Amino acid sequence: MTDNDSKKGTDSSSATSNLRAYQTKLLEMAQANMQLAFEFAQRLATIRSPVEILSVIAEFTSKRIAMFQKYSIEMAELGTKR
Repeated sequence: MTDNDSKKGTDSSSATSNLRAYQTKLLEMAQANMQLAFEFAQRLATIRSPVEILSVIAEFTSKRIAMFQKYSIEMAELGTKR
């Protein structure tokens, strides 16, 4: 095996590892998104006045934005790893 062949093997295993990390992170994101959607639906089901709708929507919109920011940063970090 030449030195070039060993680099290809390392690159392949690194690519496989990166792909698994992406898949794991995407699964984590989907699970967090579903959990937030269920919490939102539960809160909507318990609303007693129209005024509460706006506060619940505002609360979950801010939670969703925070979640998006968190996972955007984490995905970017995965993209810069080698």
